[in-house]
Amino acid sequence: MPSFGLQPRLGCLAHGPSQRLKSTLHIRSPRKAHQASVPSDRSLRWQLRRQRLICQAAADFAAPAPGAPIAGDNHGALIHQLLSDHSDEVESYVKEGLREALEDIGDGNSSKQPLAVSAQGGGGLAGQQSNAGPPGPQPPKQFIPHRWRVVAMMSLAFILCNMDKVNMSVAVIPMAEELGWSNTDRGIVSSAFFWGYSLTQIPAGYISTKIGGSMVLMAGVAFWSFGTLVAPPAAHMSLAALCVSRVLVGLGEGLAPSAATSVMAQQVPEGERARAVTAVFGGLDLGSAIGLVVCGPIIARLGWPFVFYLFAALGLIWSILWPLLKPKQPDYSLPPNLRPQPRQASDTSAPWGDFVRTPAVWAIIVAHFCYNYGYYTLLAWLPSYFELALGLPVDSSSLLTLIPYVTMVVMTPFVGPVADGLVKKGWTITRVRKLAQGIAFAGAASCMVGCAFLGPAGAHNAAGSLGSSWVMPGLVGLLSLSFAFSAWARAGLYCNHQDLSPKYAAALLGLTNTAGAIPGILGITSVGLLLDRTNSWAWSLFVPIAACQIFGFVVYSIFASGKRAAFDS
Repeated sequence: MPSFGLQPRLGCLAHGPSQRLKSTLHIRSPRKAHQASVPSDRSLRWQLRRQRLICQAAADFAAPAPGAPIAGDNHGALIHQLLSDHSDEVESYVKEGLREALEDIGDGNSSKQPLAVSAQGGGGLAGQQSNAGPPGPQPPKQFIPHRWRVVAMMSLAFILCNMDKVNMSVAVIPMAEELGWSNTDRGIVSSAFFWGYSLTQIPAGYISTKIGGSMVLMAGVAFWSFGTLVAPPAAHMSLAALCVSRVLVGLGEGLAPSAATSVMAQQVPEGERARAVTAVFGGLDLGSAIGLVVCGPIIARLGWPFVFYLFAALGLIWSILWPLLKPKQPDYSLPPNLRPQPRQASDTSAPWGDFVRTPAVWAIIVAHFCYNYGYYTLLAWLPSYFELALGLPVDSSSLLTLIPYVTMVVMTPFVGPVADGLVKKGWTITRVRKLAQGIAFAGAASCMVGCAFLGPAGAHNAAGSLGSSWVMPGLVGLLSLSFAFSAWARAGLYCNHQDLSPKYAAALLGLTNTAGAIPGILGITSVGLLLDRTNSWAWSLFVPIAACQIFGFVVYSIFASGKRAAFDS
């Protein structure tokens, strides 16, 4: 820390009648003290005692009114004037020394409480109470730190996000029967969501980079909830009107990933990144599971329109509660050296040209496309697969589809701590990201190949026509393993944007998630088209997913990186 010219002047003044100034103001640079070897307990206690004496000396000599000399010491008025003129520098200097002494104790351990620098009196440093954190009143201590309450609320938004995706996956079964849709029509309706979803990815990243993600996320939840609300009347109007309502849902949900990434980049320190990302994006998996649990029984008892009305109401309630959490407020429970700096609105555009010239960015783009090809097509078609291929009714098919998502939800809490633990053990971030994403790709591809061989041959089968009694448990088991492996992507590609560039993480996610939205259009639609032409679930659903996962595994393993990209600076 620079001395601001204080040390020479204070040192000269200390050679006067005041012996205490000799002992307290003759201090060396805090940075040099910090760079020295870690002191013994005895010398450390002496360093802390000396820093406290510095604070007391500053308070003692700052207390008199300006211009009033200190009785018995002809240097008093001059010292007071010096401290008054440089009060901010002296205060910062003392706080830096205290913080570095604490770092010597715990090597920056966040569990240590910063020592308070206090002074009682009038001008200069007097009358102020400050600590190692930012000036101003500190919020009261809370059982759950502010950053994790923000993370939990964003996780709830992502739960609602996938509940509003999966509701159509289940509702399309009775809707198709009531409205006379073909398999191609089912695919078009299910994919209409992604038409809107792909359009807002890059704009969401751009806006979140400019103004921060909290307001963008709130707008997204409100918008997709409105689109969900108008879906039932639109479906009775025409297929095109229903597709428009699903486009509105997609437009709103497309704002969420980049906005949430921006909020996390400003709230969560690097050492907690994998846990925060898995908590937030793991809400997608939990939302799928919850949606599949409740959609079937609700449709069976109250009709398919009620699902849309209920989920829309939940999203609108979330939009009202989110601003009350104050998501832009920093988390003062973190020590300053770990606290991400609040980012002001930026006038600097994201370096899009540098993005597309960086191989590591292309690795995420390809990985995001390949991962979502499997995730979105299974999300949209599994209920129909169990209904058409295995001959199950709508409520049973939705509950059976739930099992793979439950395994994904169960696996997700382990992914973040394991990944962060490997980083703490000395693994490079690049190695951890490649390992996690490799598990997601290779494991899922193997399971898809197994499903292709094990599943029934025809596209439509009556209940009880599968032959062997172990076919259905085997299919559900393979699908469950596939989803459990896929959960490792939360510590792979979903963390990689913040690894490459915390500054432009939202813009990067907008770019890669645009590529990730394309499978929602091509993949979901192609399954319906192929199914009508080949009459085979293996070649329509499982084999294309396996091929896509293998391709993503190869590309990500070669080109991915966890190092900070040059464009971040």
